[in-house]
Amino acid sequence: MNIILTGFMGTGKSTVGRLLANQLGRFHLDTDEMVEFKIGKSIKNIFEQWGEAYFRQFEKSVVKDICRNERKAVISTGGKTLLDEENFARLSETGLVFTLIDNPHNCWERVRDSFNRPLVQNFDWEGFLALYRQREKLYQSLPNKIQIEGLSLEEVTKKLLGFLSAKTGEFEISHGKQKTVVSMERFIDLKPRALVENNLAKLFVVYDKKVTRALEIKATEEKVFTLPLAATDVNKNLRQAEKIWKWLLVNGVKRDSVLISVGGGVIGDLAGFVSSTILRGIKHFHLPTTLLAMVDSCLGGKNGINYGAFKNSLGTFSLPERVIINPFFLTSLKKLDLSTGLVEAVKTGLIGDAGLVDLIEEKLDLIWKKDIATLEEVIWRALQVKRAIVEEDLYETGNRKKLNLGHTLGHALEAYHDYQISHGQAVAMGLLYSLRLSELLGLVDSSVRERLKKLFSRLELDIRIHGQKAELLKLMGQDKKTTERGLDFVLFSANSGVIIKNNIDEKLMLEAMEEVIDENIDN
Repeated sequence: MNIILTGFMGTGKSTVGRLLANQLGRFHLDTDEMVEFKIGKSIKNIFEQWGEAYFRQFEKSVVKDICRNERKAVISTGGKTLLDEENFARLSETGLVFTLIDNPHNCWERVRDSFNRPLVQNFDWEGFLALYRQREKLYQSLPNKIQIEGLSLEEVTKKLLGFLSAKTGEFEISHGKQKTVVSMERFIDLKPRALVENNLAKLFVVYDKKVTRALEIKATEEKVFTLPLAATDVNKNLRQAEKIWKWLLVNGVKRDSVLISVGGGVIGDLAGFVSSTILRGIKHFHLPTTLLAMVDSCLGGKNGINYGAFKNSLGTFSLPERVIINPFFLTSLKKLDLSTGLVEAVKTGLIGDAGLVDLIEEKLDLIWKKDIATLEEVIWRALQVKRAIVEEDLYETGNRKKLNLGHTLGHALEAYHDYQISHGQAVAMGLLYSLRLSELLGLVDSSVRERLKKLFSRLELDIRIHGQKAELLKLMGQDKKTTERGLDFVLFSANSGVIIKNNIDEKLMLEAMEEVIDENIDN
């Protein structure tokens, strides 16, 4: 994960970048210096000879080079570099963007005597202030703003280091003798041994191959074993579980060993299932790495794997001993990955925190830009809703079924399309379907569904998909919530919130599919 510094000229990005890189033992790169080195002229001379447009184009090429080659650097950018949307999009997919904010007087004092800042050379104080005011709103729209007014650059560095290692929350969830400690902790390198108190225990780390794009897994210590996995829903099956069981047994797993899973819902489910069955149960620590896993699947101890077309039909109820949520894992995710994760947060908001949906609507741009405080608030609020439900009903005999809102059709769509659509995308259409069915049953008007359609469109998700309704109805009948009394379907009521109802008329279920299913379009 790169650490990228932006801010108005004079906020100390270059100096702070060097200080921070030294503290972290990382390379420091400065985009202005890289442009100067590649062209062989100072920025002032570049502006004088070829103009700002030429400089900006060359700056883009430098950003592209950094994004291709660097994943563990501290990068100081020019004052205008990340105001370019293309530059921001590229760099933000390689790491965490910090925006340094200071008052214009302090910025002016730092740069007024600089001879290599062409923009400064053209301005007096009034011109500098006018430029600051012109760009102020743009910087305020950027993520992870760090207020530095009144701080020395050494103190700014210390503040950044504190941000990078903060523990921002912790709670426990328990049911009988089972207990999970859930913590929100930030770190830029994953050291498995540091997570476990027993220094003698063997640690087995299973992780999604893609997570090392965000954080390096440092597992060189003795008795630490690692197994990278392809984390796709197609692989969430007995064959993959057998692979992990064999790996554990061959490497001498013991009852005091710890299985540490690093990945999204697929990895969490597999590791939870394996840890609860190997040697009749060993400790499991889970580090979710996707937004979907952080807001939902990481909590509650439901460990399911697929069996053919039967989604999550084999599994256990077993709480992990620890869940460690580090939002820095999200830095490598693309916009669509964040959007599909937000669907589960929206679902949770409908169940127990209407303000969470408001928050997502209001701060979607900051979420997409990976503002850590905003992401942590979304995750924390979603987990509090789920926590209350799981503590009451761990084994999903009653209220916990409400957490399946949108999932009955969602799971059927995943199976119908051979798991080639994402879980979040499927649940988005499942939510719209559940709301339409609720309308047909007279439980709610169309306003909630229309609001979610607009939000899902903003999230750039599909709200219609190809499918054969009769086949989808059959797949829904195989849902794990089905009992001898019929399918327990989760609906939404204007008066009662989320409710559970069974034996719904199949004609209504098929009619409601018109909302999201089109039998005449291709995938």
